[in-house]
Amino acid sequence: MGREHPIVICGKDEALSRLPELASTAGFKLDRCGLILIKPNVCGLYHPSLNLLQGLLEYLEPRADRVIIGETRSALHNPEEQFERLGIRKLVGRFGGRVEALDLSADRRVRVDVPNPHALRELELPETLIEADVLINVPKVGRHPTTVLTNALKNLFGLLPHKHKYIRYHPLGVDNVIADIAQVVRPDLNVVDVGDKVMLGVDALRVDVVACKFLGLDPLRVKHLRLVSEDRGNELEELVEGISILEL
Repeated sequence: MGREHPIVICGKDEALSRLPELASTAGFKLDRCGLILIKPNVCGLYHPSLNLLQGLLEYLEPRADRVIIGETRSALHNPEEQFERLGIRKLVGRFGGRVEALDLSADRRVRVDVPNPHALRELELPETLIEADVLINVPKVGRHPTTVLTNALKNLFGLLPHKHKYIRYHPLGVDNVIADIAQVVRPDLNVVDVGDKVMLGVDALRVDVVACKFLGLDPLRVKHLRLVSEDRGNELEELVEGISILEL
């Protein structure tokens, strides 16, 4: 794959003031495009800050015909209610119709084959995701009772449009399902809320490995990280040792 781009870590204020530059340093190149989909963790346990979402919209909106903030329903929350409660609906309104907040559970569903399935031979995914030219993944790092870590890869689980995800997928192993999703969904940029810091990276797996250090977790003990690494033909131990980090 050649030289990997670094995972960039900096204070939140600095990230907001230098977002285009820092995203470029992390390896993200953005030309004018049709549709950008932003997937924040809105219906999960940990929500990225509204300031971070605003900074992303100010950066991305001038570079796209459409920008959609999308989320699916969970057992805990409804996206429409969360858009209102978290201030996202009001934020979107500042852009004069050029940005939308969308419940992806109501989207038309597209079936996509999983090349090397652990749990699912195919996935049902929202059509908006399939049509997007760019996917921006915006989680907030945290611990999770089922998957140990919830961050970039786990946030992709939230793209599955079914409300009762854990009832449907828990018997299959949520880590297995996350690894299946990671085979077919690759975010172009991951922007992680780490409290008073922000982490940027183009590779969700490497971002998650680095995120473990903020929680005192051993990435080698997070099953879905190991599965995703192995699916790429790599040993997780070697990947952990080879990650480049630029901390500002």
